[in-house]
Amino acid sequence: MSETDPTLARADAATAVPSVVPAHARKGVSGSDFRWFWTAYAVSTFGDQITLVALPLAVFARTESALSVGIAASMQSLTAVALGLVAGAYADRLRHRPILIATDLLRGALLGAVAVAVMQSDSYSVLMLYAAAFVMGALRVLHDAAAGAALPRVVSGTDLLSANGRLSGSESAGNIGGPALAGALVALGGAGLALAADALSFLLSGISVSAVRPLRDKRSHDRAPVARRGSIRDDVIEGLRVVWADRPFMHGLVLVAAMNVVAVAVEAQFIPYAEELLHLKSGAIGVYFAVGGAAGLITAIVLSRRQEARGDVVLAGVGFFAVGVMVAGLVPSLLSAGVAYVAAGVGSVMVITHFTALRQRRFPVRLLGRVGMAARTVLFGILPLAHLGGGWLAGAAGPRVLFIVAASIGLIATAWGAATGFGRVRMGDVIDLTG
Repeated sequence: MSETDPTLARADAATAVPSVVPAHARKGVSGSDFRWFWTAYAVSTFGDQITLVALPLAVFARTESALSVGIAASMQSLTAVALGLVAGAYADRLRHRPILIATDLLRGALLGAVAVAVMQSDSYSVLMLYAAAFVMGALRVLHDAAAGAALPRVVSGTDLLSANGRLSGSESAGNIGGPALAGALVALGGAGLALAADALSFLLSGISVSAVRPLRDKRSHDRAPVARRGSIRDDVIEGLRVVWADRPFMHGLVLVAAMNVVAVAVEAQFIPYAEELLHLKSGAIGVYFAVGGAAGLITAIVLSRRQEARGDVVLAGVGFFAVGVMVAGLVPSLLSAGVAYVAAGVGSVMVITHFTALRQRRFPVRLLGRVGMAARTVLFGILPLAHLGGGWLAGAAGPRVLFIVAASIGLIATAWGAATGFGRVRMGDVIDLTG
């Protein structure tokens, strides 16, 4: 985020963003409150990965239709785009703790009911699975909006990068172990057993969140008084206005969006690349995903020891990711594919941890729900276009061309971000919302 931008106020974060962290939470990432918050995140992340495998399997077992699986899988992106801004507004209005606990328990109850239905009969309703996927997506949007806004209440500002590094490490670990655990549960007792395991994970997550003491604080000094609040529509507009006016933040958002375009190559479109060019079987393809997750986990552990979020690390992450994909596109081989996945794991964690910490430090807590959901709406909104465009390009010109084009977009975005001065941003850079 460029320090040359005239809207950027150089100020001490303690005066620009009022502290909302009670004294007993100032142990930061070493304190029990963050450990409970981290536990909740880690447990639900593993559960999410289980459902990510189990729900499509349940749909396919009932329909034997790839289109039906695609419909179920699209629900999360749909809810993020349709409900993200409103969810962010409510997350900023309401207390975070009740939202986090309620969304965890409701998701657990819903998945538990679906698991029972799937285990009891082979003729369960596919519409039920679609509806469950949509509701789960909607609850997750609200939960994630509150969680992203709540973290600065649990740890102090200087610990945000370290905290986000630990959370990213849990996500990488979930990416490695979650699908494997899901496969074992499905083999043992079918998709219903796997869904039941995820239902239990939400219950455990809700219990863990309830133990986070700073979130019990009922004081509302980080929110506008009720009498001065407008409508939800007004809240949404305010959030969009603040985000749009902050040009450096918008530059960062473009960089993350570019990284998502690069990621198309190593997500769904890696399968045709691996089968057509490397002649790999499905089991070997899974190894590459595990390699990327392991690389991300190691990177997250390293980043969790740092304290200062930096724009130049975001730039380096996007560029590193893009270079890895470019190598795989120019010189297809088992080794270059591994390089692409290591770059994907390392680069994506660098980008996500630093950009998230910058966002959480840059804006007041009262705006974080709306800012986070505005960013997510943009990012999830482009994903369907990126996946469709990537599929069309891979089919028309081959997967190598897709890898090269996707990597070029990432490299161009990195050069553009450097030119805008985004690399000079540091965690202490905050915006002045009083003028």
